[in-house]
Amino acid sequence: MEPRELLEALVAVVATLGQLVATVAGPDGDVLLSTSPRSLHTALEIFISHLHCTLGHPGVTSLGQALAALGATLGATWARVTAAASAWRNSVAALGDSWAQLAKEATELCDACRDVATTEATAAATATARARDQQDQAASWETAGDNLVAVAWQVPLALSKDKVESALAAHEARMAAASDELVAATKAKEEAVVATNQAGVATSRELQVEVAQGPLKSLVAACDKAKAFPQELQRQLRDIEAALEGTRRHPPMSPRPR
Repeated sequence: MEPRELLEALVAVVATLGQLVATVAGPDGDVLLSTSPRSLHTALEIFISHLHCTLGHPGVTSLGQALAALGATLGATWARVTAAASAWRNSVAALGDSWAQLAKEATELCDACRDVATTEATAAATATARARDQQDQAASWETAGDNLVAVAWQVPLALSKDKVESALAAHEARMAAASDELVAATKAKEEAVVATNQAGVATSRELQVEVAQGPLKSLVAACDKAKAFPQELQRQLRDIEAALEGTRRHPPMSPRPR
C-alpha cells in the first residue's frame, strides 16, 4: 500500500467508529450484551480509549532523528543509530500488537451483538408462537362468559322436595364448571397479551441490534485494513536496517585529496 493509502486506512477507522457511535447514540441505541461489559455503549467507550492510545503511540520519530544525526557525523552516531533502530523495532512491534488487539476487540464486539440478535430473534419467535396459542384459547372467552350467565339462570324451579337437593348440587356443579372455563379463558387472554408484548419487545431489540451490526462489521473491516500500517513500518525498518548493515560493512570511501 502507498503511504497515502496507509494513512487513509487509519482515518477510515476513526470515521467508521464515528458513524457507529452516531448510529447507537442515545439510551434507545444501547445493546445489552451477554458478555462483559454488558453494554454496547460501555464497550465502545473502552474501544475509543484503546484507539486513542494506539493513535498516540510514542517513539515513531526517534529513528528518523537518529538517522539525521548519522548523516551529519557518521562515526560518532553509529551506536546511537543502532540502538535507536532496535528501540524503534520494539515500538513498531508494540504498535502492531495494539492494532491487532483493536481488530480483535471490534470482532468480539461484532460477534457479541450478532449473538444478541440471534437470541432476540429466537425469543421473538417463541413469544409469538406462545401468543398465538394463547389467543386461540382466549377466543372462547366471550363464549365462556355467556355460558356462565346461562347456567346461572338455570335455577331448578317447582321441583318436588326430594329432588331439590340433587338438583341444586347439579346446578352448583354446572356453575363451577362454567366458572372454571371462564377463569381459564381469562388467564389465556391475559397470557396472550403478555406474550404479544414480549414478542414486540424482543423484535424491537433484534432490530436495534441489526442497526448496529452494519457499522460494526465496517469497523472490523477498517481495523483489519489498518493493521497494514505497522506491517509496512516493519517492512521499511527491515530495509533500513539492511541498508545500515551494508553501510557498516562497506563504508563509503572518502575522496582522495588532490
